[in-house]
Amino acid sequence: MSIRPDGLQLRRAVPEDAEALARGAVEGVADYVAFAPRGWAPPELGAELAHTRALLADPDYHCVVAEAGGAVVGQVTVVPATKAARPVEEPDLAHLRNLYVGREQWGTGVARALMEAAVEDAGARGFAALRLFVAEGQARARRFYEREGWRPAGPPFFDAVPGLSMVEYRRPTG
Repeated sequence: MSIRPDGLQLRRAVPEDAEALARGAVEGVADYVAFAPRGWAPPELGAELAHTRALLADPDYHCVVAEAGGAVVGQVTVVPATKAARPVEEPDLAHLRNLYVGREQWGTGVARALMEAAVEDAGARGFAALRLFVAEGQARARRFYEREGWRPAGPPFFDAVPGLSMVEYRRPTG
C-alpha cells in the first residue's frame, strides 16, 4: 500500500503472514485476563492460526499489516458486516476486527495509521460506515477508538466468543 516517512510500511496481508497475524491476535488479547471473568484465557495459537489461514483465503477479508524492519508490528482487518462473526444485514456496513499493534509500537502512531487504512479500505469498497466490538473492560482501546471518532452504538452485551462483555462502536467512513 504505502511506505510512510518513518519507514513504516502498510500493505495487504498475504498467506505467508498468517503466523505473524495469529501471534499478534493472541498477544493482543493476553492482557484481557486483568478484567476477564475468572478462568478466561486467550485463544490457542494453533486454533488462531488455522482460523487466520482460512480467513486470508476469503476475498472479502481485507487485512492490512504494518511492517517495520521487515517484521509485522500491527494489523487490522475489514470484512462486510454481513460476513462478520455477528452478522447483520446492513450491506453498507463493514466490520473492523483485529486491530492489534505490538507493545513495542504503542504510542508511535502505528494504530492510527492502521485505522486510517481500514477506514480508507472500507470507503473504497463502498461501505458508508464501520462497526467494531471491543471488550468493555479494555479501557485503553476504548479511549483510542473514541479519539478516532468511534461512538458507542448500544449497551454492552455478552459475547460467548470471546466470553466477555463487549461494546459495539460505529463510525462513518467519510
